Amino acid sequence: MTARSGRRALVAAVASIALAAGCLGRSQKPSYYALSSASGAAAGPAIASEPDLGLVVGPLDFPRYLDRPEIVRRDGANRLVVLDAHRWGGSLRTDVLRVVADDLGRLLGTARVAVYPAEARFPIGYRVAIDLRQFEAVADDRVELRAAWTIAGPDGRAIDVQESDIEQPIASAATSDIVAAQSAALGGLTHTIAEHVAELPVVGAR
Repeated sequence: MTARSGRRALVAAVASIALAAGCLGRSQKPSYYALSSASGAAAGPAIASEPDLGLVVGPLDFPRYLDRPEIVRRDGANRLVVLDAHRWGGSLRTDVLRVVADDLGRLLGTARVAVYPAEARFPIGYRVAIDLRQFEAVADDRVELRAAWTIAGPDGRAIDVQESDIEQPIASAATSDIVAAQSAALGGLTHTIAEHVAELPVVGAR
């Protein structure tokens, strides 16, 4: 082998190694997910017909570990697993607010639902604030949702303060099934809130 052919062989070998390393180091293309409305208990029939009822949904608070693009699940009592290749299509905060607003409007029979911080263009009857304290898959068999929520009047004063604990079974460990179970758990929370709102007089209509 001549010196020139030896150099060519060395260059080809280095290029092959670099190409292989690049392929092995390439990260997996992420999959994106969104919560769905009308899931779980919220999939049932409307519980009221209040077209004059005006609602504002939000603000929403939740733990910092959930405030990220990646989906998070819990492995045991204290260990969190961040699913780098499985992400929310938007932000989890806006997704939760969207689903709650959609479901409350349908369950209560009103199109007058605004999502905080947007300005309502109709008279406000009630405001619904949610503190979502836990909202993730646990041990690949269930989603646990814990929330404190408040129904307030137009002036912001609390009328009804409640807590909800919901466990929703997961069909499988697949991320799509985890998100489906989260949607169903959120639907259960929204249905409970709607029942409490439905018991209150319609105020703020004109």
